[in-house]
Amino acid sequence: MKDSYIDVYLSREAPKYEESELYDIYDSIPNANLRRILSSLHSQLNHWFTVINGDLRTSYDEEGNKVYSGGYFHAQDSRDLLAVLDDLDKLKRKLLSTQYEFVLINASYDNAIRRCKRFLLNRNGSTIPEDFKPIEIEDVEPIFQIKNSISIQTETQTVYAALDSVGEGSYARVFVYEEPTYKIKIALKRAKPDLDGKELERFRQEFTVLKSLNSPYIVQVYAYNEQKNEYTMEYMDENIYKYIARCNSTLTLSNRKNAISQICRGLMYMHAKGILHRDISLANVFVKHYEDVDVFKIGDFGLIKMPESSLTSTYSEIKGSLNDPDLINVGFSNYNMRHETFALTRLCFYILTGRTNITKQKDGMIKQFWNKGTSSNPKERFQNVRELLSFVQQITEKNK
Repeated sequence: MKDSYIDVYLSREAPKYEESELYDIYDSIPNANLRRILSSLHSQLNHWFTVINGDLRTSYDEEGNKVYSGGYFHAQDSRDLLAVLDDLDKLKRKLLSTQYEFVLINASYDNAIRRCKRFLLNRNGSTIPEDFKPIEIEDVEPIFQIKNSISIQTETQTVYAALDSVGEGSYARVFVYEEPTYKIKIALKRAKPDLDGKELERFRQEFTVLKSLNSPYIVQVYAYNEQKNEYTMEYMDENIYKYIARCNSTLTLSNRKNAISQICRGLMYMHAKGILHRDISLANVFVKHYEDVDVFKIGDFGLIKMPESSLTSTYSEIKGSLNDPDLINVGFSNYNMRHETFALTRLCFYILTGRTNITKQKDGMIKQFWNKGTSSNPKERFQNVRELLSFVQQITEKNK
């Protein structure tokens, strides 16, 4: 069902649900009708879970501890609770893959619903299993949350913010949300659920390394969530590919050289710490727009090579869209500085020209720059980023 029809569907369904005393705790739900439905479903679950708790047989052991030994749930009660669970499942199906797709975030309720579905009967009364424990009733916090949203704990309450998907790679998805207290955009990078142990370890390492770096030309990260395998970081306005494509006709040579200078300074800072990026690309360099200046920052440290890292050798295949094709022969684990400057040369060529292909480039220093930086003989390439930057700084309007 298209999102444009979802609002109509919800407006038609909402009157079927009574207003709930829990309506106020669902202020993060962006649609008033869905807010009414979810708060009502929450109230109905609370009612029937309270009834189940009251139907449990209790006794006391020799030490005076209360012991629960199952119970009996009446026929009409069973049918009514099953109807609520059916309504919940139907709503989930209708909203699947829409902007209003929601999840049950309360683990206790999720477990209780699963247990109830196993013993509830539609025609007769239902025997509550002997191992069934009382359900802790939640009437302070919401049990439902929009799937693409994030919970933020403030000093006084938990606030939920909508997550907008802005990108996806092989190992993670990137979202953006507005931090509710300071009203600023924050990016969130979330590992995909199917990653294996080594991939998750590399994802965690990416955050750890970024957190240890302090440069205006490297994307800043904030906090890691171990339970969800995700971390927050500063929001960047666009990547270098989109920026150059959008502004190519108006950028001066000075603008282009300034961008390259910032990127190179970020890389030199990394290299001084013994870190090779290994994935320099048009998608992994970002731009932050301020009123008076644009700042270019390096991000996506998922493939970094560090001294004495046990993770480096696990990636033998070529990765990185601008990388040297000869890495097929030498092996990605043997990636070195001259492979780094190869990819950086290709990135800088795009910044200087707005093109990724050298074929139409006229003779001049930009073409000489390309030929040196991407030479098939690694010994002829730029031996480090400082040498590459020095060459770029010599390019002028007359000799380019």
